[in-house]
Amino acid sequence: MERSDLALRRARFAYERSHVMSALRGVAIAAGLSLAAVGLHRTSDATWLVAGVLGATLAVLGWRGGAWRRGGWAGVIAGLPPLVAPTIVFAVIHGGRCPDCVMGPTLPCLVVCFGTSSFVGSLVGYRATLDDSPRRYAMAAMSSAALTGLLGCGTTGLGGAIGIVIGLVAGAITGWIVGGRTAHAS
Repeated sequence: MERSDLALRRARFAYERSHVMSALRGVAIAAGLSLAAVGLHRTSDATWLVAGVLGATLAVLGWRGGAWRRGGWAGVIAGLPPLVAPTIVFAVIHGGRCPDCVMGPTLPCLVVCFGTSSFVGSLVGYRATLDDSPRRYAMAAMSSAALTGLLGCGTTGLGGAIGIVIGLVAGAITGWIVGGRTAHAS
């Protein structure tokens, strides 16, 4: 009986350790994304708030595992274009140079935030229909994508933040509907 108890404790420890390590990976990824955001954009108190919430979200999603973890990592990848795109657009608009290196809320940057968010949202929505647990996957992916994208688009002000959220939701719903129709047609 003692061997089985010892084996059970070891298995439980290994299981719990893997979940804790996944949570720590989420915190490390959030820290890396925060450093990238600081290098690409101007920072404010809102940037640090979003970075902290992203770290906590990725830690919880990583710890939960399954569709939550898969969706969380997919959302981080989906949030990269809205994180980087405003900087690229700003550099292109200003001829590759930054006059004072302070990103302002210009209309092209706001449109790029909405456009990239809509595009990646549709991909996330479609991909969620293919997962074993589509709702969990979609919720995790949308939350981590929104927070990752807000590190970049949030620097353009309230318009960029609203643009990324509306773009992600509209794109995800579109992707979900298209994915559902494709699945029913097969």
